[in-house]
Amino acid sequence: MAKYGSKGSKVRALQHALGLLIDGSFGGNTKNAVVAFQMDNRLPGSGIADDKTWAALLPKLRQREAVPASRAVFFGELRKTLFRNGIKQNQVNGINRLLDVLENSRIGVNHAAYMLATAYHETAGTMQPIEEYGKGKGCDYGRRLKMNRQPYSAALPIYYGRGYVQLTWYENYEKAGRKLGLDLLRNPDLALLPDHAAAIMIFGMAEGWFTGKKLTDYIGEHAANYVGARRIINGNDKAGEIAFVAVAFELALRRAK
Repeated sequence: MAKYGSKGSKVRALQHALGLLIDGSFGGNTKNAVVAFQMDNRLPGSGIADDKTWAALLPKLRQREAVPASRAVFFGELRKTLFRNGIKQNQVNGINRLLDVLENSRIGVNHAAYMLATAYHETAGTMQPIEEYGKGKGCDYGRRLKMNRQPYSAALPIYYGRGYVQLTWYENYEKAGRKLGLDLLRNPDLALLPDHAAAIMIFGMAEGWFTGKKLTDYIGEHAANYVGARRIINGNDKAGEIAFVAVAFELALRRAK
């Protein structure tokens, strides 16, 4: 439910669906637009976005979210938030590559925003599928140990962080490789190739490969718990910071569509 005075992800999605200025704050203009929509759809004109109102609104939201983002508007918005001190061409290229994949995969705005925020954090803002700095030094997975702390063959590589989500641990490489038909145990650097890194991020976060938690546990079409969603990757580590980044990406996406 969203009503006058509400703030946050539900309001941003509501404003997007109604074609309003998207600021995440439910004020008078938003209430008036909700009332008008309700009357047009033979719903009680309460001005409150309840379940019945959302059921009628979702097709409009999906239609708007399906529109490819204007890259000029999108990057213009990001330059006001995440990249106020400038953005490098390799960052632009990396974001564009991910946007192409996300749009072609028909990923909704909230899910796309959190994936982009995760990539931003895990790649230290480079938006490139990089190797972990330190390559597992000081970590159990960097000592050729499995999650149960039992050693695996010294003939196999070390499964330090790689890609957009910094895939780690023997078990995660084995699972991702099996799911994607790749021999990641013998060739873990395959996780650094952009297409493979994107697939690991998209399917891994959607299906809960890494921790058992998945995107739909925290993020829906018109509501998003970006703080809680960090559990998909790594507990509560930097959860608030990544949530801030996700909101910036979400606003940029919605305003660009």
